[in-house]
Amino acid sequence: MGNPHAYKIAVIPAITMLLSAAGGAWAQDALTVTLHPSGMIQIGSGQTEPAMVELNAHGPNWQHAPQETATAEVSDLPGQTGKRIVGTLPIPNTDGGALAYTQSVKTLPQGLLLAYDLSVPKPVKLNGLQLSILLPVARYAGKELVVRRHGADPQIAGFPEKQSERSFQVWSGEGARVEIAGGTPEAFTVELRAATDTVVQDLRQWEREIFEIRFPAIMEDQGRELAVGDRFHLDLTLTFAAPVKLTGP
Repeated sequence: MGNPHAYKIAVIPAITMLLSAAGGAWAQDALTVTLHPSGMIQIGSGQTEPAMVELNAHGPNWQHAPQETATAEVSDLPGQTGKRIVGTLPIPNTDGGALAYTQSVKTLPQGLLLAYDLSVPKPVKLNGLQLSILLPVARYAGKELVVRRHGADPQIAGFPEKQSERSFQVWSGEGARVEIAGGTPEAFTVELRAATDTVVQDLRQWEREIFEIRFPAIMEDQGRELAVGDRFHLDLTLTFAAPVKLTGP
């Protein structure tokens, strides 16, 4: 059905995101937020399989560069308000190409304030650059997905129980608010600062038991050449219905 990452280009200068749990397990129990050494974020409660927030990219021929492959150093923010991650994400299928990033994670009473600043140390070609929310199929299959934008009727879809033989895409278009699994223990909402490209995918076709909600900054099948000095900024706030406990390096 074509390349799973072949979408039109979109540059997002800033993203503000609000995740709020609504009832059930996430609201009853304190959430554990685990910060990995690369800056990847894992969100879970008790024994449930966690959701993930990940900065990632695709090099030429759609070779994936997950955040966990980055080399990074973690330090405390002033006043011990959170963590700063300074890292380098290597881009496959390039001659030493990479993205440099600084990520901050600040704790809030019931959430996190995240910011990402990316720069290009040497010219590099990318097919994709995105922020991804990764949801386990076991928890979200069969749940409802509602995408809203200002001045338009809501778009209602669902996370499929079974993998489609026709398309890996669950939904794509512009969204300003994404409501996930409303009325269930797994419910949360994604609020963006402005309507932007939103892609929801079923990754079981690639042997990953994951649904992905992707907010792309670059998505170009022919690739996009980035020059030294090109910069991207992403910022987002995660707010839950329960207190969060930040753990990690």
